[in-house]
Amino acid sequence: MKKLYVASITPFDQEGKINGEAARQLWEKNISQGADGFFIGGSSGECFLLTREERVRSFELASEYKDRADIFAHVGAISTAEAVFYAREAKEMGIPNIAATPPIYFGFSEKEIAGYYYDIAEAVGHPVLYYNIPTSTHKNLNLSSPEIQALLKSGAVGSVKHTNLDMLQMERMHNINPDIICYGGFESCMVAFLAFGCEGFIGSSFNFMLPQFKKVMELYLEGKGDEARVLQAKSNNILDVLLRNGLCANLKHVVSGQGIWAGDVRKPLLPLTEDQKAEMDQVLEQYLEIC
Repeated sequence: MKKLYVASITPFDQEGKINGEAARQLWEKNISQGADGFFIGGSSGECFLLTREERVRSFELASEYKDRADIFAHVGAISTAEAVFYAREAKEMGIPNIAATPPIYFGFSEKEIAGYYYDIAEAVGHPVLYYNIPTSTHKNLNLSSPEIQALLKSGAVGSVKHTNLDMLQMERMHNINPDIICYGGFESCMVAFLAFGCEGFIGSSFNFMLPQFKKVMELYLEGKGDEARVLQAKSNNILDVLLRNGLCANLKHVVSGQGIWAGDVRKPLLPLTEDQKAEMDQVLEQYLEIC
């Protein structure tokens, strides 16, 4: 069985502070459902909307589970110094897996991006995960660049979270370095990612529908491709609504509806309207088959 990691939300309390008890409740539930671990402080965790103290606190909470699950700490930042700070904090807490988006906003060159990853890897003393999500960073992983090819061969990057619908790119990464571990970041294409040889998934919707996607993966790996595709399509009907009305707000609404208070999203993100909540609830009732 390939690995399934939850791209965890960051629950807030009534005062807008990190709700550690809710986070623990959710992680316990995810583990009981078969989660192999957690990706902390990523997009689903509202990463760049958290303060420095909150990002460190989220790592601290997750480190409580380091002996029971694989923990990934997302340390991505605009500046290398900031990313290195988070990486060292996570390492001191015993979190073994460090992940980072490429730096954003300034249109950094491939040489500058490669240097960023070399510096993070050197700071923690082991390879890091390249969080490839060009829809958010607006920076494509340019596999034709000599600097990026050298980075992928160097040992500074040991894995990639490939949140990109270009699946050929995943195969080409393996061609550059067969030892690179590729995790699918779009569970909406789980069957296709598996066909292209990904080693597992890091999924936002796993916060509340991990069992359903675990079944999709099991069916595919058992050679029951038609059944896997049918369940994939049902799951994607849920994901369509989840993404259309606001990923983080919908995740928190659903998790709260399942009995774990997750709080509101942080501005400028907007909470769901009553109509949007009703739409999410309706599609869950229709297509969520495995809880």
